[in-house]
Amino acid sequence: MLKIADLVAGTGPFAALGEEVYDDYWMFYLTKDMAKALNLTRPYTNLKTYLEYKKKGIDVLRQHEKEIVKMAEPDASNEEEEAE
Repeated sequence: MLKIADLVAGTGPFAALGEEVYDDYWMFYLTKDMAKALNLTRPYTNLKTYLEYKKKGIDVLRQHEKEIVKMAEPDASNEEEEAE
């Protein structure tokens, strides 16, 4: 169980995960009320479900990696338009 003393001491659940994970987690976290107001299902509610959510997202991206890379390749006609 999480204790306030752990948070104050800097040894809470995000201590080993780092600031980037902390920021990402809280940036997209939805409370029950927030999700209800937006008519959304909460994507995650704790670190375990956050990990599952992030894995699901990366799995989808990996499945479409070739398509994404192809979309990112510069288009010769676009380069000409941007040069003008």
